[in-house]
Amino acid sequence: MTPPSKADLAALLKAADPDFKIRVQFAAASGLRASEQWALRWKNVDLETGKVTVDSRVDAFGGIDTTKSKAGKRTVPIGKSMVDALAAWRERSKYKKDADFVFPDGRGNFTRHTNMTKRFWNPLIKVAGIDPIGWHALRHFAVSTWIEAGLQPKAVQTLAGHASYAITMNRYGHLFPSEDHKAAFDKIAETLA
Repeated sequence: MTPPSKADLAALLKAADPDFKIRVQFAAASGLRASEQWALRWKNVDLETGKVTVDSRVDAFGGIDTTKSKAGKRTVPIGKSMVDALAAWRERSKYKKDADFVFPDGRGNFTRHTNMTKRFWNPLIKVAGIDPIGWHALRHFAVSTWIEAGLQPKAVQTLAGHASYAITMNRYGHLFPSEDHKAAFDKIAETLA
């Protein structure tokens, strides 16, 4: 899966209404899976320290369950601008109690992903004028920006909630900066001469 370009993400954010924009911003910054984002409650968002604790997800049957794997239980830092955006979102939301969902549907229940995709995501893509992408591409965007920012592979694995290092490297290994192989082997050969 290819993440959206920064220009495409900017187009999406510009075209989104404020109440949907925060959902897109959060997905692109936090790297949470959709199932984790829709299960997130305010009690798991620490606006003082700028951290989100992931401990549950919406399962395939619409129930709230534990994360996809043991590694899915994690704490993810979010930047100051995301903290500010979430604080403003909580202030204007009808659902702001600790037990409420951060990104509820219109009745305060968890967001049903398929419904959200049909009603909001796909129309937003058309209005933004970008090639169609799935919501999951926002998770890939987040992870790719972490790598671009210089986070080490093990940190990326932990923040993404991958069960193994191999999963992280299989999906994102090509994004990590690496030396030119020829240059590396030339250096090794020089030490042996």
